[in-house]
This record gives sequence, C-alpha cells and structure tokens, in this order.
Amino acid sequence: MTRPFKERGFTLARADHSTRVLVTAFLLCVIIGIGVAIAQYAGRAGGLGPRHAVEWIHGNETDFDATVLRVAKSRAELLAFTHDHVFSLAMLLFVVLHLVQLTPHRSRTKIGLTVLGFGGLLGTLGAPWLIGPGDEALRPLLLIASGSAVLLSLLLGSLATLHEMWSAPLWRRRRRIPEPPPPDPMFPGSERP
Repeated sequence: MTRPFKERGFTLARADHSTRVLVTAFLLCVIIGIGVAIAQYAGRAGGLGPRHAVEWIHGNETDFDATVLRVAKSRAELLAFTHDHVFSLAMLLFVVLHLVQLTPHRSRTKIGLTVLGFGGLLGTLGAPWLIGPGDEALRPLLLIASGSAVLLSLLLGSLATLHEMWSAPLWRRRRRIPEPPPPDPMFPGSERP
C-alpha cells in the first residue's frame, strides 16, 4: 500500500475496482476470523467469563464436577501462545489499521483505534502470565478485556475501511458533498502540493 506515497489524490474510495475488491475480500476474512476467534476461545475455555479464563490457563483437574477436562498450560505452552500471537496479531493489526490510515477519518480516531488494538494486544500477551490458580479478580478480566479490545479494533477498522470504500462515496455524491482530501502521510496536517 505504498500507492498513497506515490499517487496524488489517492484514497481507498478512489481506488480502482480490483483494489477495492481485494481489500474487501481481505477485510471480510478478518471479520469472519473475529467470529471464529471468539467461538474458538469460548470452546477451548468453556465460556467467556473470568472463571473460564482461569480454567483455560490453569485447567480444571481439581473440579470433579467438570464435564470437560482442561489441562493446565505449561510454561512452554504459554510461551508458544505468546510467540504465535505477538507476530500474527501485530501483523494483522498493522495491515487493518494501515488501511484505516487511508480513510478521511480524524487522526484522533485513527490513533484511538491503534492504541485500542495494540494496547489490547499487550494485555492479551501479558495477562496469561499474571493469572494465578483460583484467581477470579481483575487479572482474568484483563485477559477478556484486552482480547476484546484487539477484536474490537480489528472489527471497527475493517468496518470503517469498508464503509469508506463502498458506502461513503455514494452517500457523499447523493448529498453533493465533495470528496474529502486524501491523507498525506508525507506531510500530515498540510494540503498536498
């Protein structure tokens, strides 16, 4: 996506049809992936509550009433979880939020989505290491909230980009509102020369 650095006046709304279809297909896969991630975590942990977060990490081997046995994660398994997620989620956040940068949304909104996504990623990576056995206080909620922040950032970024590519230009044309100026990453806050 180096095109905005090279082509004057480029925005996602002005991109050629094939580029918009490619980006749309990618973002739809991201949105589907968000749903799959929630279902997968709920299935592995047994639910989405704080007790389930603790159970996902420390297992439920001492709960004789449990219908599904969950084995405690070893240090190596937690390290593998951290390793896999730090690279894959950071790259996914970077790509989706980079696309958001090519929309006319305010800088504050773009920065907010970035802080939400990457802050959530840091919490998601750190929380499993902080949660102790039988812990049902704030630390399990940190895991749930931070994971939700990552997914929310991806969802909002995807929807904002899809909206800008497909609905916003039609809406602006119907209301005879001029297209907003394209973002200029080389000279933020100024008009393109």
